[in-house]
Amino acid sequence: MKILIVNTFYYPNMQGGAEQSVMLLAEGMLAKNHEVAVFTIDSKDGKNTIDFYNGIKIYRNTSGDFNLWRFSYDKNKIGKLERVFQKLICYRNSKVLERFDEVCNDFKPDIIHTNTVYGISDMIWKRAAKSGIPVVHTIRDIEIISPVQYNHKVNKMVVALHQCYTRRYTKYVSGVTAPSNYTLNTSLEIGSFKKAKVKKCIPNSVKIDWNAFRKIISEKSERTDDKIKFLYAGRLVYFKGVTHMIEAFNQMTNKNCELNICGTGEMEEYIKKCSKENPRIIYHGKLNNEQLARVYDICDVMLVPSCWPEPFGRVVIEGNMHGMPVIGGNWGGIPEIIGHLKSGELYDSPSVEQLMVLLDRFTNRKIICSYYNSILKNMELYGIDRQIEAFENLYSSIK
Repeated sequence: MKILIVNTFYYPNMQGGAEQSVMLLAEGMLAKNHEVAVFTIDSKDGKNTIDFYNGIKIYRNTSGDFNLWRFSYDKNKIGKLERVFQKLICYRNSKVLERFDEVCNDFKPDIIHTNTVYGISDMIWKRAAKSGIPVVHTIRDIEIISPVQYNHKVNKMVVALHQCYTRRYTKYVSGVTAPSNYTLNTSLEIGSFKKAKVKKCIPNSVKIDWNAFRKIISEKSERTDDKIKFLYAGRLVYFKGVTHMIEAFNQMTNKNCELNICGTGEMEEYIKKCSKENPRIIYHGKLNNEQLARVYDICDVMLVPSCWPEPFGRVVIEGNMHGMPVIGGNWGGIPEIIGHLKSGELYDSPSVEQLMVLLDRFTNRKIICSYYNSILKNMELYGIDRQIEAFENLYSSIK
């Protein structure tokens, strides 16, 4: 089967969990002997190119009249009128859509699987369907629901108009999935994807090296050091709960612990300031996958303090795979993962008091070790093979 996967960004331009998930999906399908190509709009040099990485053909295109890189990284420096203008382009990015038609004519896919279409336009579904190509869409953000990524400070009339627009194009999607039931249901509840033949939750996955997985669990279960290392890995932005996490850590009764923070974002200077004020807060900056894995392996407990509804929460399963139980905010897809794996505890983020109590509780190694058996037993639920099989069955059912 020839599969064209669409996502705004692709390797090496990894923005977050969505890009990790899309990359795993593409390479997983290739491993199953499918022919896979990726359509993306993250070209930095103003040219449409064709790249190859790990056997995947990447149609790396410009973002047309939409200034993707500035809008993604320097939005705070953009004036209000330009923000509105740039956002309007996202609803009908004609140059990108024309390029998409060219790529479809060149690659001739049997299935088009769209993911994040930020900057591309929901009209891509109509373009694909009119070419007679079945479309699967995986909801990886709240773009269907809100014109603003984190749904804050949005006029209700603007939201209503946005949802009316997105619903209009979801009728061209043959199959819709989301990595959590929360994310799927919140989009379906506004009347989207009514004509989709398949509406299904297919969780994100990790590529599990079972020998390494069992080895790190065994090694961590034998640790005797009383000093507990907490870890936060992700974007340094307010809706990820970074502020109340640090406040709770500073108020802990047990001070024989440290907080490791990995990532970058608009709160980076704040994190550096907190690290100077409290030497037990260690800031690592932005790390590549190998560097991050090494930090994962030296830490004991993963913190996911998000105070907005995460569509999934990939960092939860990544932390579990490296032998860390998770303390997570009770939002979005996070409770589903922790509930399925029985791999940690939830609290009402952004409650400083509730998080502080859990942090103190997890300074006991016996409590940390009590989660290892369930993590080992249930981790297969999020293995890449299970996800690939689910998508293969979905593709076959709508082709």
